[in-house]
Amino acid sequence: MALEITNAAKRYLEKHGIRDVTFRLVHYEPVGCCVGIVKEIEAYHEAPENACHYKYFHTDGVHVFVSRAIRILGPLSLTMHGFWKFRRLGLNGAGIPL
Repeated sequence: MALEITNAAKRYLEKHGIRDVTFRLVHYEPVGCCVGIVKEIEAYHEAPENACHYKYFHTDGVHVFVSRAIRILGPLSLTMHGFWKFRRLGLNGAGIPL
């Protein structure tokens, strides 16, 4: 399976000098709420300490690690999400397991 990087994500990575991106599944327990556990995929600009729990992709000089706990739904692409100063890296084609 291949990973595509959009032009906006390439510009962001080059501007900030990022060569490693790790996508992890993070669990939050909201305080005082009856929702239960909230799961979210977060991007970190570093390589994981133990890469055996990650799927590895190398595209355009960028090392991308995707946690094995994240479901792959279709073709993966590294994109930009958000607006203005709140923009961050996102992973299209992946989902949160139930």
